[in-house]
Amino acid sequence: MLSPRDHVAVLYRRYGALVQGRCRYLLGDPDAAQDATQEVFVKVLRGLDQFRNEASVSTWMLRIATNHCLNRLAAERAGWKTRFRQHVRHVEEAGLLHAGVDPERARLVRQILSRLDPETQAVAIHYYVDEMTQDEVADLMGRSLPTIRKRIATFKRIAKKEVGDDAFG
Repeated sequence: MLSPRDHVAVLYRRYGALVQGRCRYLLGDPDAAQDATQEVFVKVLRGLDQFRNEASVSTWMLRIATNHCLNRLAAERAGWKTRFRQHVRHVEEAGLLHAGVDPERARLVRQILSRLDPETQAVAIHYYVDEMTQDEVADLMGRSLPTIRKRIATFKRIAKKEVGDDAFG
């Protein structure tokens, strides 16, 4: 039987790139994403005994990563906007977004997310980035389906205001 540390090492080899990709997408900075990835795996190690197999391991870990990054962004909100714009500019100029991600769409998503509360941010990420159904998001977050629909509607309203069309219809 594997020790908790060995188990986390196996999870890191299997899901480390996935978690780091989520962190990079949300934080917009490869260095911050690397730090956040390590912090997420510390949380995984601490919470391993609480994993209940209600979701897949990858879904559980992405939830931890998403919440960690959103909390990190919320904690930095005071001076965050200036630093965030610099990071986004650096990422876009250096072409550091991972393959398959439209840089303009990622920029728009980050711009919209910065105007939302953490729970609405998480709902939008799970729905639009992870392409989960509304029912799956509700189950994952422990919220009712009407609450999830309301959060998605809030995201759409802000998105429409920010980008001037229904890009996230």
